[in-house]
Order: sequence, then C-alpha cells, then structure tokens
Amino acid sequence: MALDKVYTTFDEINRDLEILKVEKELSYYRFKKELVITKESFEPKNLIGKTPAKILGFLSMLSGPIKSAILTMIFKKIFK
Repeated sequence: MALDKVYTTFDEINRDLEILKVEKELSYYRFKKELVITKESFEPKNLIGKTPAKILGFLSMLSGPIKSAILTMIFKKIFK
C-alpha cells in the first residue's frame, strides 16, 4: 500500500531524491558483493572443500608400505 506524499518545496523533493539515490547505490554495491561471493562459491577449490587437504594430511602421517597401499586403493576407486 503506497502512501502519496505531498511536497511543499523543491528542497523536500531533492532531499528524498538524494536519499533514494543513496539507497539505490547501496543496493547496487550489495548486489555486486553477493555476486562476487556467489562466483567464488562456484570455484573448484570451494566446491571440493578441505577434504583433499585432510586426506593428504592423514596420509603423510602413515609409513611407506601402508601409504602406498591406501593410495593404490584410493586411485583404483577414483579411476575405475
């Protein structure tokens, strides 16, 4: 429900126009910021997450033969 505002001077009109201009600019910059955040969320590093780093960190703790066996098993699952 829109209320009709009655202006008595041009200064009132100009003040409201200036407020609307600032609100428009704020909305535009918020949109640009959200667009950048959305674009970044679709980057491969963000889609995969931290799982590969956690796996590599775990594998670095293991010794040679165990590490080789686990890596072989993982690669066989991935590249079937």
